[in-house]
Amino acid sequence: MSDIDKTARRRSALKIRQLGQAMTEFLVIAPLLLFFCFGTIQFVLLYQAKSTLDVAVLEAAREGAVNHGSMTAMQAGLARGLAPLYARRATVEGVQAAQSKAAVDLVTASQINIVSPTPAMISDFARPRYYPEEGAYEVEIPNDTLMYRSSALGSASGVDIQDANLLKIRVHYCYNMYVPLVNKVIYYVTNVIGTIGTGGILTREPGDYIEYPYGEPQHPDFLCKVKLADGMATDRWPLPLESEVIVRMQSPYRSQSGDVTQNTARLRTP
Repeated sequence: MSDIDKTARRRSALKIRQLGQAMTEFLVIAPLLLFFCFGTIQFVLLYQAKSTLDVAVLEAAREGAVNHGSMTAMQAGLARGLAPLYARRATVEGVQAAQSKAAVDLVTASQINIVSPTPAMISDFARPRYYPEEGAYEVEIPNDTLMYRSSALGSASGVDIQDANLLKIRVHYCYNMYVPLVNKVIYYVTNVIGTIGTGGILTREPGDYIEYPYGEPQHPDFLCKVKLADGMATDRWPLPLESEVIVRMQSPYRSQSGDVTQNTARLRTP
């Protein structure tokens, strides 16, 4: 065999070994690359969800501003604003289905807190007003002719009536992550799943085998918390998102319309 043939064979064997090495390296790195691709998709979806939530909270606050701070109206506005996250078809039926799904989901997956007006503001400025068409008195913060009203500060709240007419709400929403594997990893990280065992976050060595068969959350978000066994069965891994907004009231804020802690009994005529 000539030297040329021997050199060609050595080169061919070297190329085969290099191809085998490249294949091995690819098999090692491919799962990591796939995970990062999935992670990128999930974080893009999270950004979309947060942007949608910001718009939905503004929609909810606007509904509250024109409906006396009604919690029911704000919930309807929030569901309408979050409907794009539930839309699957670009048809009238698809829009209606998305709004219905959002309204049902928000019962257990969201919480609207009224930051302002506070009970102290209501105590300082709310007054009974008689509505003949309803035959009842409504306890509410006046909203008309604000520029001509006194700017004296309330003794309990320390603000004037103009500031008492600012509606500020904070919404806590549980967004369900649905990108495979990444959703579970993010849930574990954000809830600080502890007492997991030596095998890592996917181990079946229980931290609390009755309540949390895959480890117990150390800092859970209680509104968005799920039992890990249920999460594995339903593939539901919610992540808490928050947004808040301030708008000026366009109608008198009624104390019984908002949070139950701010409720004041309606005064009816005899």
